[in-house]
Amino acid sequence: MRRFIYGNILIPAFEGGIKRRKTFRYWKELERTQWLCRSDSEMLQFEALRRMLADAYTHCGYYRDAWANLDLDPRNLKHPEDFQCWPVIDRETILLNRLKMRNDRLQGRLLAKSTGGPSGVPLQFDYDRDNLDWRMAAWHRGYCWAGAEPGTKQLYLWGVALGHQPWWKRGKDLLYSRLYRRLILNSFELSEERVPYFLARLNRYRPEVIVAYTNPLYTFARTLHERKLRPFSPKSIIAAAEKLHGFQRELIEKVFGAPVFETYGSREFTFIAGECDRHQGLHISMENLLVEILDDGGRPTPLGEEGNVVITDLHNYGMPFIRYANGDRAVAGWGTCSCGRGLPLLKKVVGRRLDILETPDGRRIPGEFFPHLMKDYPAVKRFQVVQDKLDHIQMRVVLKNPLDNDERRLLDQEILKVLGPAIHFDLLPVDDIPLSAAGKLQVVINRCHANGLTVSHSSNLHPVA
Repeated sequence: MRRFIYGNILIPAFEGGIKRRKTFRYWKELERTQWLCRSDSEMLQFEALRRMLADAYTHCGYYRDAWANLDLDPRNLKHPEDFQCWPVIDRETILLNRLKMRNDRLQGRLLAKSTGGPSGVPLQFDYDRDNLDWRMAAWHRGYCWAGAEPGTKQLYLWGVALGHQPWWKRGKDLLYSRLYRRLILNSFELSEERVPYFLARLNRYRPEVIVAYTNPLYTFARTLHERKLRPFSPKSIIAAAEKLHGFQRELIEKVFGAPVFETYGSREFTFIAGECDRHQGLHISMENLLVEILDDGGRPTPLGEEGNVVITDLHNYGMPFIRYANGDRAVAGWGTCSCGRGLPLLKKVVGRRLDILETPDGRRIPGEFFPHLMKDYPAVKRFQVVQDKLDHIQMRVVLKNPLDNDERRLLDQEILKVLGPAIHFDLLPVDDIPLSAAGKLQVVINRCHANGLTVSHSSNLHPVA
């Protein structure tokens, strides 16, 4: 009864009435279109793509100039295959052209967001309010596949806002969590010593669903298994923000006695893809996003082969992402799931690589912590974290301008709060950070052990209040 009241009365009234969002209307539409046959879904997707390209050509100076130089006109786009001629953009493109990429008819009505991203280059971007509603609708549908529809009682093992938050922001977050029936535990505070505390909170709260960063959840499960501690068993578990490996899924399901559902998303797009109860791949939210897997030459990869993830947001008219290479890697599948949904499947998300840092007092810090923190420091152009000893970590930073005293104090405070007092932390300004032989920037490096634990990372998916 409580789930029904929250999910069907309170939350829809808040979203549609107080906030005047279209989230639940779009969600209802997505629940219908997911059962269309593939050809019908692809036709709807292509129509949405053509509308997006036409609007960007008319109202976004960057795209108009870039496409005109290549003799590309959206009016000449007749077939989906024609879209392969359009140029691919990346984070650097947005860093250099953000203002020109904004839609001139929506100026003053855009929402801003930032992401640290695992590339070490903080990124700020924009989107419009209708796009926010589409994002949240896709997120609701994807989490429903795992039994986590609005109104279910959920525990989040998640990264929380860093730094000092004003009272009104803390109050807003608390009310939003209460409305959505969420208890949020800070994954960055999880350590060997804190496991009993996290276990007690879980067992007392008794959630229907656990939503968590993959590697903190795996660390939690492994410690419980080693200590022979028994946690409360939810109906399902959603693994997000980091790549889920088979061995991690196996142990988590064994310890918690619940099925694990892998999701894939990013700050730029929110929910991209996720598993249903058949676990045959990750259903792509194709009504909201056009996802391509391309080789290094920009060509579609053969089925079953790994390539670069390239995404077009079909509803972000405010600052369009059109053929945006987000830096992730995945394996194309595009098959159909036995569940009957017409949505294409990603066979596997490979992700990126971020090391886990270890401390003398037994803490294991996921590499995701640092991009999550550094996105709020616009003076930092690029950074790299290196652990060369168990008790020593250095962060190298390339700065646009020097950090002032308050910024430096807050940065030290937040890092040492997570790393603990046993770690000596150095911040080293440098002129440049060299790339690897593969042309990539490895953001978090653990050199303590010759066989240091390394985990794959896919971009952050975080619910939006």
